Amino acid sequence: MVSDHTNYLTFEDPAAVNLVRRALKLAEAGDLYGAAETAGVDVAHAAVVSEGLRKGMRFSIGAEVDNDPRARPDAQNIVDAMRPDAIIRSVHFITIEHPEKGPDYQWAFDRSDFASLFDHVGTDRTWQLYVAALFDALEKLPAHIVGHFYVPATLGRWPAVATLEKYENHLLDLCARRGLAVEINSRFLYRDYPEDQKRKYLDANRRLIRKAKAKGVGIAVGADAHSPKDQGAGFAQILRLLDEARVNELVFPIAGRLARVALRATKEHLERRTAVAIAPAVGSSITGFGRAELAELETQSPRRGRRAQRPTTGRTAKSRPGGPKRTAAKKSAGKTKARPQKVGARKATRKAAPKRAARRTTAARRPAKKTARKPARTARHAKKSAVRKVMPKKKATAKKVLRKPAKPSRPAKRPAAKKAAKKTARRR
Repeated sequence: MVSDHTNYLTFEDPAAVNLVRRALKLAEAGDLYGAAETAGVDVAHAAVVSEGLRKGMRFSIGAEVDNDPRARPDAQNIVDAMRPDAIIRSVHFITIEHPEKGPDYQWAFDRSDFASLFDHVGTDRTWQLYVAALFDALEKLPAHIVGHFYVPATLGRWPAVATLEKYENHLLDLCARRGLAVEINSRFLYRDYPEDQKRKYLDANRRLIRKAKAKGVGIAVGADAHSPKDQGAGFAQILRLLDEARVNELVFPIAGRLARVALRATKEHLERRTAVAIAPAVGSSITGFGRAELAELETQSPRRGRRAQRPTTGRTAKSRPGGPKRTAAKKSAGKTKARPQKVGARKATRKAAPKRAARRTTAARRPAKKTARKPARTARHAKKSAVRKVMPKKKATAKKVLRKPAKPSRPAKRPAAKKAAKKTARRR
């Protein structure tokens, strides 16, 4: 995330931020000339950014909001117009009584040209005023990340370890309550500072990382680079500290929220991810697969449809209701009319051959049971048919005897007479 201090912000800056965002979108889409023209850089520069974005790199735009007295009174309105992805809250000035300029003097305590005031104020008082101003800003003002907590030690001014740990505990409790992340700043490691001070700085950050992990507070890594050449400097040493504390995720700001990004794809991380992931349905319109990938998945998965082979269960032809009858009906239908078989269904019929053989054996056993019942049934049917043959003859003769003579029918009119009557009617 690229951010700047609020004392440099003007009302023109939101427009510049929008230009950067537009240039990044063009670079991600592969429009190198459009991205270079929008951002005001050469095409080679845009190509490097485009390659990084297409390989998975993401950029965010933030603002480091501090208490610089040189900032505009309406700096917060400018920050709101920027719509930054995250706000880094920091303190660079504390109010002291200057020996020459009097009270309410805004002292830039982390700059070497004002280091002489440490003798007047003192290290413990400096840390006390700094921590009070920082905690007050974190409680009342918008923020996402706490920037460089150890900034008063830039000039080698460290309080007692017990006092420093008390401030660290208070900071992490406040971050856990408000959902903030702490920044591990690497600027002190790649600048020209004494080695003993760098070791002290690493020890303090090692302790802060361990406490943040115990309290569940997110960790962000920042180079505090004031030029492109310093971007990412000192990260190797910070990553070693994270490995020592077994911290495998960092906080990355995206659109006002703090996303947690894994540093390494460990076995536990992959197992947790696969447990949550749901396999997409083949052929769905929202899977995101291409046509070739869908065709490949379709061939790997079992075919669906009427011709597809169904998985066999433990049920046999006897346990299925009406199983043998259906097989007998299929046999008779096959004798009368042979259906043309499709080529795609041959595999299914070959695989289903054992099941059909089982049905034939069950159907072959049935006729033996039916033969024992046939003689009794034939005798009964013979008696009934004999009775039916005799009875209709008696009834027919009785009807002939009792039938009444038919009434004489009226003589039908001749069609010639009708036609003649119609002709006479028309003439009249």
